[in-house]
Amino acid sequence: MSWESEGENSHFVFLDATNLRERTIYCDPDTMALSFGNKPKRNLHVEGKAAQSSPTSDTWLCVGKPHVFQKYQVSSPSRTSQTKTVQGQVVEADPTSGQIVYLVRGRRFYLTIAPTEAKDMADALSQLKTVSIDGEYRYDRIKRYYVKD
Repeated sequence: MSWESEGENSHFVFLDATNLRERTIYCDPDTMALSFGNKPKRNLHVEGKAAQSSPTSDTWLCVGKPHVFQKYQVSSPSRTSQTKTVQGQVVEADPTSGQIVYLVRGRRFYLTIAPTEAKDMADALSQLKTVSIDGEYRYDRIKRYYVKD
């Protein structure tokens, strides 16, 4: 995409995706200065309306002010299902079932982990130590509890 934002012949040129032809759209210099101003010449996208000067003409004119912007793609890391991030303070731990209770901003959450881990947490809690949990946990269907990744 390219443009000329000053002078009588102010316009922008882009590749029309419908017919893969370059299209030139003419706009007045004020609109071009407002829309394209000091934007970088790379990775720009334009949305707006244009009209043909006559039904058979290949000359297109701006209708209103085009919206000029940069597109960014944002993606999140893909996680498998049954995986959760756990972070909080453990307040209860049952060594027989492996169920723990942890607090996040005052709310109670329950999680079943390996009974050996829960036993270690229960021992620390019985000594009035602060126990926290932090990490990625994946549900193991065979063991029927969450395992730390």
